[in-house]
Amino acid sequence: MTNNERARLHPCVAHRGWSGNAPENTLAAFRMAAGEPFVHTVEMDVHLSKDEIPVVIHDSKLKRTTNGKGRVRDYTAAELSKLDAGSWFHPSFAGESVPTLEQVLSLLGGRCKLNIELKEGTNDEELLARKTAEVVRRLGLEKDTIITSFELSLLEASRRAAPELPVGWITKKKLNRKLIEKLRTLKISFLSVEYSSIKIDNLKEAIAAGIQVMAWTVNEPAEFDRLVTLPEPLHICTNYPDRWLIAVKEGRNET
Repeated sequence: MTNNERARLHPCVAHRGWSGNAPENTLAAFRMAAGEPFVHTVEMDVHLSKDEIPVVIHDSKLKRTTNGKGRVRDYTAAELSKLDAGSWFHPSFAGESVPTLEQVLSLLGGRCKLNIELKEGTNDEELLARKTAEVVRRLGLEKDTIITSFELSLLEASRRAAPELPVGWITKKKLNRKLIEKLRTLKISFLSVEYSSIKIDNLKEAIAAGIQVMAWTVNEPAEFDRLVTLPEPLHICTNYPDRWLIAVKEGRNET
């Protein structure tokens, strides 16, 4: 298998942007990912602010990745934009803020595919799904976007809000026949699973069932080496797109 074949078969998904080299879910991380043509898709996490604006941050609380306290939903988007979401990662990123989804998609649109994860724990799933869809539509990015979530109820809310947007389920369950049958019953054709559960036989079965699979979150060279040599299509989600590129170019352990 050539480098180009491996890259096409196992496209790179930048997890929360290039989050290994910049603070996750910030414009710095997204800008870094979008600057590399080999990054196929950028993944991001969305909550609603107090004033019902989709903002890009992973946790429902601010403490881990900002200098703020309390819950995301207790702050307006303007207030969130004044927080420091970069210094925790490195002083050179001081001043990076919590961006709105519109800011992120305006930066990324037309440069890569978009994986928008709707985060669980919202007070109003229908509102989160609808407000997210409104941003995607306003920027004309429907064809480049997939909506994902751990919560099936959020995926159903997204389908009601925007039937034209494909949805994908993220799960900690192992990739196996039972899970594949569940996806077929739900008519969901994109599955995001933890990388260690992916084996060639079950991956082949998922692909045969019309299900696209993504492995998360792949960061170690040995796991890249194993996954990029699989003969079936598989998206690879990583904090380190540069490590993906090395594995694709070298193709170690290929048989």
